[in-house]
Amino acid sequence: MALWFRAAERIQVEVGGVVPGPMDVEPPPDRRAAPSDAAELTEGWLAWWRSLVTAPSTTLPLDRQNPPVEWSFAPPAFSGLHGFPALRQAVAGGWEEAHRWHNARKSAGLASGLHLDEKVPTGQVVAEAEHELGRTAQPFSLELVVLPVRDDEIRPVGPYRYLVPERVHNGPRWPGLLRSLVTPYV
Repeated sequence: MALWFRAAERIQVEVGGVVPGPMDVEPPPDRRAAPSDAAELTEGWLAWWRSLVTAPSTTLPLDRQNPPVEWSFAPPAFSGLHGFPALRQAVAGGWEEAHRWHNARKSAGLASGLHLDEKVPTGQVVAEAEHELGRTAQPFSLELVVLPVRDDEIRPVGPYRYLVPERVHNGPRWPGLLRSLVTPYV
């Protein structure tokens, strides 16, 4: 959702580190905030994005005493945006539209079977690396966060989490790139 609001509000942020390129959506959603709020929108969006990508992975069952970070950026309070009133107002005003977009996109992906059609099974890549390196991998877990962005760079967020542009994940270079991600763990 944060990427959707970045596109909707035309928030200009420097790409690099954990900040990917702009969202791959045309046409961009309608803008709600005034252009005069650009500095606050940028600062708030960067804080929001960094909070999301560096938050611990959500595990089940959820601990209601320590809810996931994402919940602080959701209705009705949007408490994670309390220091950025212009961004909070834009997010509150566009939440339903963003949520519809997100759900439609997710439904289309599920209907197309993308989640079942793993062109390069990760287990196969690990097995090939094990065979080539002559050793067995210890158990490990990678979190690949696939994002709809105009970007060609895989961005490490931590030792086991990577932001992967959809176009990279679905492209011809993915097998080799995936291999480079799993090899250090084999």
